[in-house]
Amino acid sequence: MPPEPMPSGPPWSGPGQWAQANQALLALADNPAAAPARALARELAAARRALAPAMERLCAATCPRCLDPCCVRARLWWGFADLAFLHLAGLPLPLRQIAYAPGGACPHLGHHGCRLARALRPWVCDWHLCPEQKVRLGGWEQRERRELEEGLERARGLRRKMVEAMVEGVG
Repeated sequence: MPPEPMPSGPPWSGPGQWAQANQALLALADNPAAAPARALARELAAARRALAPAMERLCAATCPRCLDPCCVRARLWWGFADLAFLHLAGLPLPLRQIAYAPGGACPHLGHHGCRLARALRPWVCDWHLCPEQKVRLGGWEQRERRELEEGLERARGLRRKMVEAMVEGVG
């Protein structure tokens, strides 16, 4: 029997699936065995807050004049690690999975950029640096550039460890 095809759209976007996914993740996050994962999620939330000023500065310098904005071109959603993070860190949960109108931009894109706080966005919105941002970052002072790069790497590692701890805690 051939394997079932992978879903082409975002996970948990069907009727009732968002609520079911969040109920399951809430149960996992509230499990006493998830304490190490909760601690890592709090560290990750702090790391993302620390990254926010530099990321906002970088975005302010590049995004308003971008001819191919990520928020229009890309199709993003909250994945398992994104939702696990929100549950474990005790952050507000989105009301539903990100849904795009045909040919439309991210529904969270406002006139002055993203309306979501950085910690509430899917992780890709923090770690992805477009080519223009990489060029702009090259003009920053070495210390500032290194702090941002190290901050992104630290957050990436914390996110990976958080997921591993959550899986280990409930496995």
